[in-house]
Amino acid sequence: MGTSVELCIGDVSLSYSKNFMGEDYGFLFQEGDLCRRKMDSINYDHYEEHPEEKEELAEAEELFARTLSRILPRLEILGFTLETARAEYQTLVAEADDSSSYSEQEEPKKECLTFEEFCNLACRYPLDDLKSDYIEYETPDRDIISQGRFAADIDVFERIPWTENSDLYWSEASFLSTRNCILSAESMLQIFALNAANAEVEVIWEFGPIVHAGWVQRETFQPGGRQRQKVLIATEGASDARIIRRSLNVLRPDVSDFFNFVDVDERHHFWGTGNLVKFAEGLLRIEVLNQVLFVFDNDAEGVDAFRKLEKLNLPANMRVMLLPDLEEFRGFATCGPEGVSVSDINGRAAAVECYLDLRLDQYPAPQVTWSNFKKDINAWHGVLDFKESYSKYFYEQPDDLLRNGSYDVSKILKLIDALIRQAGLVIPVI
Repeated sequence: MGTSVELCIGDVSLSYSKNFMGEDYGFLFQEGDLCRRKMDSINYDHYEEHPEEKEELAEAEELFARTLSRILPRLEILGFTLETARAEYQTLVAEADDSSSYSEQEEPKKECLTFEEFCNLACRYPLDDLKSDYIEYETPDRDIISQGRFAADIDVFERIPWTENSDLYWSEASFLSTRNCILSAESMLQIFALNAANAEVEVIWEFGPIVHAGWVQRETFQPGGRQRQKVLIATEGASDARIIRRSLNVLRPDVSDFFNFVDVDERHHFWGTGNLVKFAEGLLRIEVLNQVLFVFDNDAEGVDAFRKLEKLNLPANMRVMLLPDLEEFRGFATCGPEGVSVSDINGRAAAVECYLDLRLDQYPAPQVTWSNFKKDINAWHGVLDFKESYSKYFYEQPDDLLRNGSYDVSKILKLIDALIRQAGLVIPVI
């Protein structure tokens, strides 16, 4: 008979394979998502009679589980958005229209649902509210009973492009799966997320039974971002990389495994903007296939380097960004030849340390000192006073206090969220 591996959200199946792995969905999950659950496919009477096989039972019960709300950031950083789901659906509609030739005697084919109608139908009921009890074949009016509440909308379902197995269902949940889940699992997850009631529904990848049956090796099922999905972050210096990496790990842990950094624990090869530009030029010459995001400080030197890289026409697998402009930097204390004043330091002096909590009791109020004039961009370059002290204070904070304490992470969150958005625009080489 064989054994299956299945990706589900609640009791709705998104992907199914029998006797082989099928699609690799390990990237949806992280190490902490591995767990054990009882499964209907396991003969527990056998293990009660053979307690010596408890290790085999543990293997058979393994799966990955994660709530939909925590999977969405992982989808989006990889480019699986609601808009890509729309494009996928419209492709299926176009294919259905092309194959719907009929003679004059046949009834005209019903017009397919719009994407919005398709989404509304998928989200009509919370997934946790769908019935999943198996309806026996001998049951009178089995098809209608199996459809549950969806039976009242059968005419609407008939306007969804037909796919293989669209008539194989045995419960309300499986009916929604066979009729509505016609797109990739990634696209369907984005669609189900439109119903806020689905946010905490678990997405489950059940692989234990197929491993236990011997069809696939256990090592095949691994969580985490795949190497081809990861983005290398290249910064001006080691301090920038360390601050950004720690911020990702602590404040955005659900996507932190999609990022690699250049030598943040040992030494940094690209001190300053000039060397980072040279590094980018070198990668262009060798046509590197890795996904790379070059990150420059939001200061005058960073803007100058950013513009130089923009002129290189970077390929789709490389992008360049500046740290984001912030409203908090538009009225910042500065010191220059004309004394102390208030200035907009966006694009002139906003290094990564400026995005940290700048409230230190033992130091005066934060201030930038103007250092040199950049003729190429007609702007002064400035440096935050005591910037090493702000970074040291950041490193001293325990993870829990960064997440829930009094340390102000509002600016660094805006920075890493901007970085995550830019990383999502990097296109891998296929």
